Amino acid sequence: MKTPSARAKISGFTLIELLVVICLIAIFAAVLFPARFRPKPDRATMIHCLSHQRQITICMLMWNNDHAGRFPWQASPTNIETIEFSNLDYPAQVFDALSNYTHEPRVFVCPTDVAKTVATNQTQLHNQNTSYFLELDAGTNQAASILTGDRHLQINHKPVKPGLFVYSNNLEMDWTRELHGKVQTAPIGVACFLDGHGETVRGTNLNSIFQRQGSIINRLAVP
Repeated sequence: MKTPSARAKISGFTLIELLVVICLIAIFAAVLFPARFRPKPDRATMIHCLSHQRQITICMLMWNNDHAGRFPWQASPTNIETIEFSNLDYPAQVFDALSNYTHEPRVFVCPTDVAKTVATNQTQLHNQNTSYFLELDAGTNQAASILTGDRHLQINHKPVKPGLFVYSNNLEMDWTRELHGKVQTAPIGVACFLDGHGETVRGTNLNSIFQRQGSIINRLAVP
């Protein structure tokens, strides 16, 4: 009676061969997978920035609801539950007021903002710890009013400096490429509105958005 040879006894793949095949398939898929369906890191990072601002906006609206329809910079300093917002060019002071609503200092910094650092303590924020401006005249039009946005603004082709900036309709507003310059549609930025929604805004649309505010002059606290 004949016995099968050693070669004949081997059937199927070994574990190593199977792993090699899987690796080859993964490599081919990565090469052949259409580029337009691949994740875009820069766009994904901007979505994180949008998520951060939406959290801030929700917390700001909660604060507003708990303080008779006022925002921190509008509150009376005689009210022990509010803060005295005496320095209008220091938005971090407003964000400090949200400490009872958000406990994540990282939400105040855009992930692509290398010039800013995340605070180690929510109750001790400084302008160095935030990437977002505040619209101090928000509230004229509840649906259209900007509440907060990315700090990398430019006016008449010049970057807006930190501090209190006054926008009027005769100025040409745009974004720089500082925070989201690698996104294909740059210059672009993120803004959130008083109705709670946030959106990415192209620089060419900034003027029309601010003109919808219903106010000739808009004061922005830029960190």
